[in-house]
Amino acid sequence: MKTIVFGATGGTGAAVIRLLRAEGDDVTAFVRNPARLTEQAGVALVTGDVMNPPDVAAAMPGHDRVVISLGNSQNPFALLLGAKRTTPRDVCETGTINIIAAMQAAGVRRVVCVTAFGIGATRTKSPLMFKIFYSLVLREHMADKERQEAALRASSLDWTLVQPVGLTDQPATGTYTASPTGALGKQTMGRADVARYILTALADPATIGQSIALSG
Repeated sequence: MKTIVFGATGGTGAAVIRLLRAEGDDVTAFVRNPARLTEQAGVALVTGDVMNPPDVAAAMPGHDRVVISLGNSQNPFALLLGAKRTTPRDVCETGTINIIAAMQAAGVRRVVCVTAFGIGATRTKSPLMFKIFYSLVLREHMADKERQEAALRASSLDWTLVQPVGLTDQPATGTYTASPTGALGKQTMGRADVARYILTALADPATIGQSIALSG
């Protein structure tokens, strides 16, 4: 199988690439800045901007599966204090719309997209502190993720939405809760375990058309 990862320089994207390579998959990393990619051995690099439709369209042909792990890597507190924005406000929504169009043009159907717990049906199930943090600090980012999910739901692709809780860099435990009903375990989860579930979902047709809440 040949998989292309968007958001490959982030912690979750890098963890996905590491596992895919360990399983012998052909992996393409779509990146704006190749120097930021930590997992490069055996990985095909495509340099481009997910906000630019021709870049995404050129990268898509020849792949079987897509992983979307887009996000805003800037410190949200710095942005609140007026820091210069380096990532577009709509990077998740518009980037995903461009990916959907490229997939449809290339005949690629399978996609797993990482959003966040607190989106969609899990919004009402978030702990109070999550709700406060989201509304005060991450409101803009969560709204972008909401629109990202809506774009995939409206598509004809074989999509799975993965909604993890707060992410950490702890080593993989292999123990986590993956719930299509939004059931919540612990309030944090390691990116390595999220990556493991993404690979599980990619290979499991039963997850197509589902939103899966992930927690430790």
